[in-house]
Amino acid sequence: MFFQRKFLSVCISLIILFISMEAFPSQDRKEIKIETIEAETISNDLNGNLVLEGNVIITTNLLSFSSTKALFNESEGLLELIGKVEVISDNLKINSSEIKTNLNLQTFSVKTAEINHKNSNFGSSEEFLIRTTGDVELINTSVTSCSKEDPVWTISTKTVTYLNEQKNAVIKGIKLKIRNTPIFYFPYVRTALGNERISGFLTPGLHQTNNGIDISLPYYFNLAPNYDLVLTPKHITSRGSGFASNFRYLNHKFKGEVNVSALSNDKKYKEETSHDDSRWSLSWQNKVVFSENWYSSFDFQSSSDEYFFRDIGNNQFGETRTSYLPKKFGLTWNTPFFKIDLAASRYQILNPFSFEEYRSKPSLTMQSYLSKRGLSFSIFASKSKFELDYINPHRQSYKKVDRLYLSPKLSFRKSLPSSLFLISTGTTYINHSLDSLEDSTSSPWLEMKYSLFLDKISKSSVVSLIPVLKYVYVEEGSNNQNNLIDSRIISLDYSTIFQRGRFVGLDRFSENNKIILGLERVSNRSDNSSYNSLSIGQAFYLNEMFYDEDSTIRRDTSPLVAEFKTKLNGDFWSKSLIEWDSASKKVNLASVGLSYQRNDLKRIEIRSIYRRQDPNKTYIPWMDKDLKTNHTELVTQWPLSKSVNLFAKWQKDHERNKSNDILFGFEYSNCCLKWGLMHRKWIEEDYFSWKNYYTTSLQALSEGLDPSIDRSKTYFFFELKNIGRLGKEISRTLSSTKLE
Repeated sequence: MFFQRKFLSVCISLIILFISMEAFPSQDRKEIKIETIEAETISNDLNGNLVLEGNVIITTNLLSFSSTKALFNESEGLLELIGKVEVISDNLKINSSEIKTNLNLQTFSVKTAEINHKNSNFGSSEEFLIRTTGDVELINTSVTSCSKEDPVWTISTKTVTYLNEQKNAVIKGIKLKIRNTPIFYFPYVRTALGNERISGFLTPGLHQTNNGIDISLPYYFNLAPNYDLVLTPKHITSRGSGFASNFRYLNHKFKGEVNVSALSNDKKYKEETSHDDSRWSLSWQNKVVFSENWYSSFDFQSSSDEYFFRDIGNNQFGETRTSYLPKKFGLTWNTPFFKIDLAASRYQILNPFSFEEYRSKPSLTMQSYLSKRGLSFSIFASKSKFELDYINPHRQSYKKVDRLYLSPKLSFRKSLPSSLFLISTGTTYINHSLDSLEDSTSSPWLEMKYSLFLDKISKSSVVSLIPVLKYVYVEEGSNNQNNLIDSRIISLDYSTIFQRGRFVGLDRFSENNKIILGLERVSNRSDNSSYNSLSIGQAFYLNEMFYDEDSTIRRDTSPLVAEFKTKLNGDFWSKSLIEWDSASKKVNLASVGLSYQRNDLKRIEIRSIYRRQDPNKTYIPWMDKDLKTNHTELVTQWPLSKSVNLFAKWQKDHERNKSNDILFGFEYSNCCLKWGLMHRKWIEEDYFSWKNYYTTSLQALSEGLDPSIDRSKTYFFFELKNIGRLGKEISRTLSSTKLE
């Protein structure tokens, strides 16, 4: 359970803030002025008071008062309401037996008050006072989000004092009860309100994790207006004790943040590795602005060992936390027409099954762009140096690589009433210095694209037909383009098929001359209740060529790509894609996604993806590197009743005929609490077992090791609404990036 800041804000915001900030703001405090007075009978007493009786309603510019009886002295500004008193504002309702206020001095006194905030939170106070200084004091106060008659939980305090001048509150005798059983007690808390900050304890944390219970108690140091520190001692039951810290600083020229986590004598890690060293992680992000055009950034992250984030991350369900940690520096000069970057980077690999990390020495990048009346000129240049720490014996690699990349471009764009014409020309030059070898290639290119927009508009919908014709010419350059550092083949879809090449990165470009034809039909209702689109495209090569995914077949066309998207009534949507290779008469890629979501508690999602072959070769000898990708995922969340909600997630690898992830459970919820059970069975990477039998992780993979382990666990989660929870939020549990 982590007691969120709401633990204090329930007490403060519902009882103090609505008075000291909403009704009586401290600095710009509006004067309360009576606008109307209504009553069944109105008379005067001997003291000059106006006596109002029977359905008394007094409306002011800030609040509305009602009672069975009221006394009002206009000259002294005294207002007293007696018997079934009710005070109402936009977000607040107070019921009391007696309220006294001095409108001239802006003081307020309430006896035996019951408070409702935004129709959800219920509170009561034996007495509270608002003084002329703006200070507020509440005596014997309690708050709950449950029903008044039978609250499941309550938070009570002996006294709450809001100090207007210091802009903070002192709370004494905080007690949390579930039913009539005391669960938590804290004798004293002092906390800032609004934008003010003071040193003190923050909300303690109690987390359920794979390592047992994780307990933390953060303390906030308000060191100065422009820098502060949070220091958090913590204990993990199956591992040991440690601390975490967060230091923030800010200046008109720079800002940054330093985070440190440490754990001494990790018991579980020692059992797995026989190492008893202290474990730690460090991150430092810093940004400096020298002038309007000059700025720099710095990002340094490191850890004591490659398993730190796997063992001591925030994720309690076993997903991969972090695979690498960056160490980056950048210096930039930027104007509207010219940009220059000086950068260096390297990464600490945390996954023992990742290889070939190129360390980037200082690299220089220059970009320029000029445009006027549809004519534009741009140039991109990059000079980089790389070093490889480890040579993979399964592929040709070089220890040192120097790369020069240069690409000028001239474009003209012309928009016509129902069409668009674009022509671009340029050249691409790439030079690699590979240890003692030299390799360079240069290739001019030309692109022409014409799009026609045919619209049919009716009262209820707009239907558009968009045919596209594009011609691409690339002069043949060097055939030796295998020195890949950061270039990868991208997947084909309706947008990427119109690109000049299939590569991202600066190491390689496609050598093909082609004509690309595309057709897109889009239908959209005027009230946006439904949307449909169908797109089909294919490239026709003027010279036969080998296709990237299959170098054994010469072909004169690219695969045919088709996409379909639809949305119905805002609740149902679908998206599908297919890449059909006519030469091999096989499907290269197919994906489909279907979703129905009525609200946050009622949804069904199905996602599936099939890939016959990964176009990017892997030189890591995984057991399944030659298998097709064929995965399906089902996510559902469905209410059985107003209080009971079922949820489930299932991921299946059809090629291996295994379920990668199965999760199911239920959640019960009412006005003030949630609880439920969840069971999960999943497969995750096994980072340790290879060390028992192999010298290196590469040797383990080469000899057929499958570095995975089956996991299974049942989780219980419990939440007191507006206070905190034990366990995982359902929405985060069901979320997935596997098939996105």
